[in-house]
Amino acid sequence: MMVHGPTEFKGFTLSTFQRKAAAALDTDHNVLVAAPTGAGKTLVAEYAIHLAQKQGTRALYTAPIKALSNQKFRDFTADPEIHSVGLSTGDITLNSGGRVLVMTTEILRNTLVEDASQLSDVGVVVFDEVHFMDDPDRGSVWEETLMFLPKDVIIVALSATIDNLGQFAAWLERVRERPVTVVEETNRPVPLKHFLYHPKAGVFPPSRLKPVRARFKSHKKDRAYKMRDDNPLLDELVKDERLPILYFCFSRRLCETKARKVSRKRRLTSKAEAAAFNEQWEAGRAEFGFDDKGGPMGELRGMLARGVGFHHAGMLPLQKEMVERLFATGLVKLLYTTETFALGINMPARAVIFDSLTKFDGVDFDYMRTRDYMQMAGRAGRLGMDSEGLVYSVLEMEDVLEAPIHRIQAGRVEPITSRFNLDYATLVHLHGMAGRDYAAEVWENSFAAFQAREHSSKREEQNRRRMRAILNKRFRFLEEMGYIRGEREILARGRTCLHLFGYEIQLTELLYEGVFEDIDPPALCGLIAAVIHEGRRRDEYWRNALRPMRGTLRHAKRVIDYAIEREVDSGLSASIKQIDEAMSPAIYEYAMGRPFPELARFTNAAPGDFVRVARMTVQYLRHLQKLVGDSHPDLAETTSTAIECLYRGPIDVRAELGLEDGPAKEDSAEKPAVEQEEGAAASEETAAPDQRPEQRRRKKPRS
Repeated sequence: MMVHGPTEFKGFTLSTFQRKAAAALDTDHNVLVAAPTGAGKTLVAEYAIHLAQKQGTRALYTAPIKALSNQKFRDFTADPEIHSVGLSTGDITLNSGGRVLVMTTEILRNTLVEDASQLSDVGVVVFDEVHFMDDPDRGSVWEETLMFLPKDVIIVALSATIDNLGQFAAWLERVRERPVTVVEETNRPVPLKHFLYHPKAGVFPPSRLKPVRARFKSHKKDRAYKMRDDNPLLDELVKDERLPILYFCFSRRLCETKARKVSRKRRLTSKAEAAAFNEQWEAGRAEFGFDDKGGPMGELRGMLARGVGFHHAGMLPLQKEMVERLFATGLVKLLYTTETFALGINMPARAVIFDSLTKFDGVDFDYMRTRDYMQMAGRAGRLGMDSEGLVYSVLEMEDVLEAPIHRIQAGRVEPITSRFNLDYATLVHLHGMAGRDYAAEVWENSFAAFQAREHSSKREEQNRRRMRAILNKRFRFLEEMGYIRGEREILARGRTCLHLFGYEIQLTELLYEGVFEDIDPPALCGLIAAVIHEGRRRDEYWRNALRPMRGTLRHAKRVIDYAIEREVDSGLSASIKQIDEAMSPAIYEYAMGRPFPELARFTNAAPGDFVRVARMTVQYLRHLQKLVGDSHPDLAETTSTAIECLYRGPIDVRAELGLEDGPAKEDSAEKPAVEQEEGAAASEETAAPDQRPEQRRRKKPRS
């Protein structure tokens, strides 16, 4: 088949699928690209961005996690052909009028609701990792954004391989009212080779699983067969020079434990590499000004100097930054990491190891989805350096006997399932636009309705009735709470909630019920943190530190309890989160001026978790300040002081982006449900227990 389109772009010779996508963009088609990790989807996005620049329109690049947004901001800033780049992630807003604006998807959705006129000159929007529509907590945001964007905006959707690509494309074409060109690539530039490992069987290909399984059945009671030991595997890979390695673990603690243990026994760097490491580390220390005489950075330096490291959500941003830099330059040879290192961030390795084929799915441990496995396995194999990527799965005896290996490694990649679920702020917005019946029309255009319609007329009618009943109950709740009235009227509470996405009911009620009155800045920080924090099961904190704000917290709980009761009285399941004060003592003490290293006295949360919650607290403080600037000048002043108290040290994101001190403001609220900077749904950011081999509980395996 003849393929038109450019043959080269930015010095690269385009592959067939890239040329097809470029040709579609040249004819103003929307484009849906599904290709394996590392196949070159990003080049299609860059082509669309450069095309928009030639046409004099702005381009938006949306990503599911802030780490990926930050990386794209750096990449586009370094592109000499892009002269104006902005960033908007909730942590920071820089040059929001840039001709190319990188943002998280929540920011874009919220902008569409708050003030869509800001996007009047946008010509193209790139949705990176669009299969995130399948995420239980955040997927609805992708779907809403695709529906609400003006129809003249060109969509470039980049996805991993999915089973229902045609169905998704058909819906996208219908809802966008513009032809969609589907570009599917199944070949990897660097093919993968899969292996299994057990200490009693060594390394073997999946084709030998049957005889290995037969042998293991006769040793079910043999304790030696139940032992885990990956040292022989590491010995073999190091000996055969199959470094660098990404070693995926699904527990933060396990990442750290394994890295510390291995770094004590192995040095993977040469003398020349050790010198290069020292040079790069000192450059980072000069740039960021961190102290490595002891503490977290000191320990990390000693480990990384030997070529071993770890990477997960609980680390400080500067720690992760240094690990990423050193891995990218080949000075970290063995990196223990959680799964988000595979999400969009372009840092491939020679080999990938899975510590386990099971992961926590939010309820229990289960064998992972094919899509998840392939996303991580796809990091094996460096383009232009490796002829193949090597993937090893460490098995326990139970895995050898019953794991659905073929389904995980070579099965059909799971389809996207709609998670459409309009939240309260969106419903208020829709009510004001065209009345409550408009929400039902919006649902009829959703991917959820499209999937139900394609399934059967009976399923479609069942879903329609269920959704209409839920919408009616939600509108009744909003009316009883004083957010909307009549056909299209939005009341004061409703107008306020439109700027507080994520926790719109809680924060609106606290404001209108006077909980923020006569509050000092540190207590305000602690209260906002309690609203947005969604803790882990093992959270511990020093409750005495909450004594100065105990009355405020009690008042807040009563106000939110009332809202929850009204929600349940409306016939709905309780969805409004009550406050969680586990992080508030540390936030309060930090706002009082306590040094960051002393916060361990007030919380057992990982430093990275504290930073994440503190940044989100600053984010919502900025929204609150903007809301009350004219109507409540005293509260606005308190809020301003609270931001100054909190936005310092590691909370200030500007250092990570290599920016000098200066004003950095927010303009949109990001729904923080499971902040995907640190993992897909049901991963390390959920309240998962540590995945220790002897404690894993599994559901019946998916076949």
